[in-house]
Amino acid sequence: MKKEIQHLLTSYFAMVMATGIVAIAAHLLSFTELAFVIHWLNLLLYGILLLFFLLRICFFPSEIVKDMNDYLKGPGFFTFVAGTAIVGNQLVIIGGFPQLAAILLKIAIAAWMLITYSFFLIITVKEKKPALDKGINGGWLIIIVSTQAVSTLITSLTPYSSHPEISAFSALVFYMAGGIMYLYIMPLIIYRLSFFQLKADELGAPYWINMGAAAITTLAGSGLISGMHETGNLTDFIPFLKGFTLFFWSASTWWIPLMLILGTWRHVYKRIPLPTSAHGYNAGYWGMVFPLGMYTACTFQLSNALELPFLKVIPRYFIYLALFAWVAVMTGFVRHQFKKLQFTRS
Repeated sequence: MKKEIQHLLTSYFAMVMATGIVAIAAHLLSFTELAFVIHWLNLLLYGILLLFFLLRICFFPSEIVKDMNDYLKGPGFFTFVAGTAIVGNQLVIIGGFPQLAAILLKIAIAAWMLITYSFFLIITVKEKKPALDKGINGGWLIIIVSTQAVSTLITSLTPYSSHPEISAFSALVFYMAGGIMYLYIMPLIIYRLSFFQLKADELGAPYWINMGAAAITTLAGSGLISGMHETGNLTDFIPFLKGFTLFFWSASTWWIPLMLILGTWRHVYKRIPLPTSAHGYNAGYWGMVFPLGMYTACTFQLSNALELPFLKVIPRYFIYLALFAWVAVMTGFVRHQFKKLQFTRS
């Protein structure tokens, strides 16, 4: 156990992100009982991972510093922010506990500020920097995901705020910051994909975040559109938000066929093991489940925000793909844990 905590992946909170958004998507699509079960399972997963994360900070601070200095592992810390904010959204949307969600919001904002400025300070002043193909992948877009996750939680809590206009403005600022970061980072990702060799084992779940980051930006924008009608002068932003949010939904939609084709090439042609097996599972696959759940939820909410009911046909079917992916990766996770347990006993 001590070794596992020492080498805990910085991105393991992607499991919480994926499970949480699948629960929320299932709830929106009226899979009430299933959503409730997944919701409580995710609260358990979050509690366990949070305990491991805190133990790692207390007993292995040098490992934390080492990972933060790593161009590929450093962005993984943002999964803690995103996971915390998504659990907060669960508590509002499914659980009905806005007071607990407000506590998680404070934790998420504090963690976002600490991780954001620590990571970017480190990579800015660092003397020895890797080449682009060695220093960036789709995992960097977790930076955007975490920012938009905070925005969505602020929006969810706005009806419970004593200062709804300030709350809505704060959500809008996070939304804008996440949007501009997507426009900064995505060109680097496209450049890395297009002009550097990419092996089949590298083209995994992290690149699904290309779609997931745009999808959560859509969700954040949709929430702002729906919630800004009683926020004074901020209603002037609604026409802009509608166009900008549809822009990100279109970007998210564009990625889906390409990622499905590349996934088929990866697993069928290159024979990379599927995540359902103990051998094929790795924690990075949660980065594939999350975008599928997020696209389901964001399309449903976009349909409401833009008053386009015909869009709801997409999440009605997409929810099954998201649930299938979640079950597949969770199966691999359970098998992987049993295999490790058997190995330890032997």
